Amino acid sequence: MGEAKEYVTTLLTHELSDKCLFHTINHTLDVLKNAEIIGEYSKLDENELNVLRLCALFHDVGYLDAYDDHEIFSARRAKKYLLEKEIDPETIHQVEKAILSTKTPQDPKDRISRILCDADLMNMTFDDYFEQIDLMRMEWAKVGKAKLNRNEFHMKSLEFFQSHQYHSEYGKKVLQPKKEATELKIRNRVLEDR
Repeated sequence: MGEAKEYVTTLLTHELSDKCLFHTINHTLDVLKNAEIIGEYSKLDENELNVLRLCALFHDVGYLDAYDDHEIFSARRAKKYLLEKEIDPETIHQVEKAILSTKTPQDPKDRISRILCDADLMNMTFDDYFEQIDLMRMEWAKVGKAKLNRNEFHMKSLEFFQSHQYHSEYGKKVLQPKKEATELKIRNRVLEDR
């Protein structure tokens, strides 16, 4: 696992566009940590945890290739790396499937995919949500996805919060109430900005 982590860290540190302000190695390492928390809560065995760790590490490396549909490129890069390491086809398929399931709207079909999806969006529950999400807003402007002021971005975030749901037991029990608290803070900020 250390080798894969080093590989992804090097890629995202040296080859990622400086337009990516949110989707950096920091986000990937957060998702890795989140995945381990949810994976342990979900009582994954060590092999499943390692598969989940690979999914988390590679889930955003596709940003090196494209902004839109980066999940497809992330899955391809993961597959190429894992084939070179002679990882079994079943594991490679699971990693690809989980990474592809993180595309919005998320549609995970198995336990590892559900955990990865929740780990990827666990930042909706973080104390530093507003600092993190402002990096996303600035990233969108830099890559040409959308130029939104903070209030417009918060309105878009509220739409996303309404359409999003967590998939794992941990997500539903532990993260959902925290996400609702963040949503309330966003609503208050929108009201203040009127």
